[in-house]
Amino acid sequence: MAIEKTKTLTIYKASAGSGKTFTLAKEYMKLVIQNPLSYRNILAVTFTNKATEEMKMRILSQLYGIWKGLPDSQDYMDQIIEELDLSPAIVSRQAGKALELLVHNYNHFRVETIDTFFQNVLRNLARELDLTANLRIELNDYQVEDMAVDELIENLDASSLLLRWIMDYIEANIKEDKSWNVIGQIKKFGCNIFKECYKEHSNKLTATFSQKDFFTDFSAKMREIGQRADDAIKQVVATFEDYLEENSLDISDFSYGASGVCSYFLKLKNGIFDNSVLTKRVLAGMESSDAWVKKSSPRKLIVKDAVDEMLFALLRDTEAMRPKLFQLSQSVKLTMRHINQLRLLNSIDEKVKELNKDANRFLLSDTQNLLHSLIGESDSPFIFEKIGTQLEHIMIDEFQDTSTIQWQNFKVLLEETMSEGKSNLIVGDVKQSIYRWRDGDWRLLNNIVDEFGEKKDQLSVKPLETNYRSDKNIIEFNNLFFRKAADIEYEELKEQNPEEAEEMKNAYTGLEQNVPGNKTDSGLVSIQLLSDDDFQNRTLEAIADHINTLHMQGIPYGRMAVLTRNNASIQQIADYFAVNYPNIELVSDEAFRLDSSLSVKVVIEALALLVHPEDILPRATLVKLYRKVIDGDAVNDTELYVCGKGEDSVEHLDRFLPQEFITDFSKFLTMPLFDLVEKIYSLFSLNKVQHENAYICAFYDELNSFITDYSSDVSTFLEEWDKTLHSKTIQSDDVHGVRILSIHKSKGLEFSNLIIPFCDWKMEKANTTLWCEPEEEPFNELPLVPVDFSSKNMMGTIYEKDYLHEHLQNVVDNMNLLYVAFTRASQNLFVIAHRGNATTRSDIIEQVLSDGEWERVRTVPIKLEGIASEKKTEDILFEYGTLDLTVMKIDEKVSDNVFEKPVIPSDVSVSNYSSKVIFRQSNKSREFIDGDEDETLARQRNYIQLGNVLHNLFSSIHTSDDIEGALKQLELEGIIYDKTLTKEKLSIMLRKRLENSKVADWFSPRWTLFNECSVLFVNEDGKVVEQRPDRVMYDGHEMIVVDFKFGRFRDEYKTQVRNYMALLRNMGYQNIKGYLWFVYKNEIIEVKGDKEQK
Repeated sequence: MAIEKTKTLTIYKASAGSGKTFTLAKEYMKLVIQNPLSYRNILAVTFTNKATEEMKMRILSQLYGIWKGLPDSQDYMDQIIEELDLSPAIVSRQAGKALELLVHNYNHFRVETIDTFFQNVLRNLARELDLTANLRIELNDYQVEDMAVDELIENLDASSLLLRWIMDYIEANIKEDKSWNVIGQIKKFGCNIFKECYKEHSNKLTATFSQKDFFTDFSAKMREIGQRADDAIKQVVATFEDYLEENSLDISDFSYGASGVCSYFLKLKNGIFDNSVLTKRVLAGMESSDAWVKKSSPRKLIVKDAVDEMLFALLRDTEAMRPKLFQLSQSVKLTMRHINQLRLLNSIDEKVKELNKDANRFLLSDTQNLLHSLIGESDSPFIFEKIGTQLEHIMIDEFQDTSTIQWQNFKVLLEETMSEGKSNLIVGDVKQSIYRWRDGDWRLLNNIVDEFGEKKDQLSVKPLETNYRSDKNIIEFNNLFFRKAADIEYEELKEQNPEEAEEMKNAYTGLEQNVPGNKTDSGLVSIQLLSDDDFQNRTLEAIADHINTLHMQGIPYGRMAVLTRNNASIQQIADYFAVNYPNIELVSDEAFRLDSSLSVKVVIEALALLVHPEDILPRATLVKLYRKVIDGDAVNDTELYVCGKGEDSVEHLDRFLPQEFITDFSKFLTMPLFDLVEKIYSLFSLNKVQHENAYICAFYDELNSFITDYSSDVSTFLEEWDKTLHSKTIQSDDVHGVRILSIHKSKGLEFSNLIIPFCDWKMEKANTTLWCEPEEEPFNELPLVPVDFSSKNMMGTIYEKDYLHEHLQNVVDNMNLLYVAFTRASQNLFVIAHRGNATTRSDIIEQVLSDGEWERVRTVPIKLEGIASEKKTEDILFEYGTLDLTVMKIDEKVSDNVFEKPVIPSDVSVSNYSSKVIFRQSNKSREFIDGDEDETLARQRNYIQLGNVLHNLFSSIHTSDDIEGALKQLELEGIIYDKTLTKEKLSIMLRKRLENSKVADWFSPRWTLFNECSVLFVNEDGKVVEQRPDRVMYDGHEMIVVDFKFGRFRDEYKTQVRNYMALLRNMGYQNIKGYLWFVYKNEIIEVKGDKEQK
């Protein structure tokens, strides 16, 4: 099949299990098979490090399989042959070449996360962005914000404007019966500075905040608007009450009294004037005066006359103006509710920037906005130049999770490659967009064609419609379920928000997946919707029942998984099983946290005791942990707390601890933190704890990072441990128990037998803040307003449109969460939920199951019980299909693919050895200490320094195109650091050397390069010796060895190259040539081999 030449951007819309990874790997391999050198010009980005490694390994393993003609790679081979219209022999040969180049130039194999890519761009743009070359990227935004608030509070003085704002905030809290201690609230609200919507408007907000008396004037306007609306309502209430008094009438004289038509005015009196005032009786009273009159009342004629004369018109006139008055009053309340916090945000933002500058730190979350401000809309050549290589093909995975600003930055690059006629790729699935809290925007993929305007004819949209993951019954159930669910949600949304509801409908159009021909009628979907009666415990029991039933029928625990909406449910389930089913092992990320390690806990408690030696609790805790290390079991409470005669608690507990730890207590406090931890590890014999070396190594990594970023202070480290470090996890793929994880972490995974309990989460979270852009005057004087999100708060206000938009986004988020969860199952799916109301996910499940279409599906066994029953007392049970008890056995035959060999874990032994510190003096330091040195010595030192830099440089250059990037890297690493040795001077020098045709050939792309690779051989004494030539090149026929020299000629140089040539000849290579290249003189001396000399 011929390649489509006209389409420069292909968009694959890949539903769950449809072979997205297969497609991405295939498209990448097509490019490198057509041109093995093109790997240098391909950028593939995804969103996690794990996905990056999986994609790299898939590409390498399948290139190897195609090269060697392995059966497991035949599907790839067949499709590539068909799509490229090449012979099998050519495809195989080219795959081998591409593989060799990728392996030997792995640092140019650019499959990376989106953050990694933009961080590299950022570093290359350091000068333009006025950043230092060695800046540190900070991932933990919230930690920096926490420090900024603390410093702001510490630096307050009596005349500070900031102090006055905080006092206003405290007074407002006290009036609302909230806590006067607002520091925690300020920190929580301050995190909004990292949100994309805030960053987008931060300049406008800064300009607004800088206006003198802005907040005072704006607040006065708001109070005036609110007061006018409240006064108008009070006037209506006064008119109503005065009229009743004048006519000697009482509320009880009217039909239904306080719950009848008069309730309208009573609610207005109590400050309630939203749409809840419009009860059925009030609406009837607006239509007819009869609805006011109590027919059995002796005063009915008086009431009827009063209504006809005055009250009927008052009600209708009031209702005509009430919505607008409510809109103004409630809009003022919403706008002013967070005004005190809002004006603090700018101060927090400025303080964060100040702290980052002082610490030479850059927040990862700022990368996209900073780049976008620099790149602009049309400066793609500039950004391409700064990337360090010419990109020709861009592939973006998981596009549905891309944020708007990430897309704007990438779009510039895509349009550049498209304008050159190069092929590009986007892969994603709108239905799996579940990261909106990280600014992911599903609408980008949904409307991708419209993004390119006149260039849309260059786009090709291809759906991947076949599900290769799940059993037939799972696929067919999900097809029907989500089509019905999407229709139900659309019908509920379209009346209030028709335009965006149509977008949602389009996102779920064509969701049905095809079933592969080799799938049999197997797989079970079981849904239990439980009534209110002891719902929590019944759910936990149902999980255990499913696990036990599957296990008794031969399913290993390792082939089961439990998915939850949040981490709190994970803990709840784990606690239940620990008490009731301790024999069933649950495996979660919690099990691999650092604070679950006995060794790490001993270290932390020992540090805590050093900081607080007077505290009994850390001492007792340390004793229990240490005894567990020594004896394998904790000390009992009697031993721990019962002291001997004449012995206090401290002395008693110290008997259980290592003696040196007690006697040298004060000495330990003076030790550097890293040395102290190593000493504790040794003293407490932590090397005796089995299978914990992975935790210790990970702990040391975190300790090193902390010491690099902060002071070597024990107290500060313990604070950081309590905040973040304790929850760090180690990577573990060796899972034998029932896996339990959140839906978000399950993305991209599949599970044979999947249980989804508590599938009844609320659609919208309480106490969330929505950032709104007011459109009406004078509210729009504030460019961005934080509003408490809820239907009750926002409907009927100037922020109603914002509510409807966010509500629809929440509906899509929750539909997508359900889709991701349900489509993880490959064989059997078990769902357990509480029969909830319209605000929970279980409601949509019940609505879909209540649809009569299930009764018409008779191709598989179906059970449906309890539909339309009482929610509080009756359950619903639904079953679709039959249980698939197949256990896929791993082929015992060892794979012939070297990239798919099973990983054999090694148990690393951690030991401590004392060593002397070697002082290493920098060149600059030596220059300072030496003072004025002899001119000849100075020239000699500069000569040696230049030689070292050039040697370093040549080791990282493959072709001449790499020179600028390699120089930039040396500059970033601080190897090029002064005016005598600049990147520009080195570039000019190298370009001159490349004018020599032989040198230019050495740095051409025709060679396969072995740069400073070690050659090992056994010498005459039987010892393994290592030789390392500077540059070895091979083109399939001829091999060239080059050694770089930066001084005068010596005979031993030739001997050295001859040795290299002899070693390579012994390795089987023929036609070998050797050269010495004296770089300063640009002189080349050919070295003859031993045989040639003779």
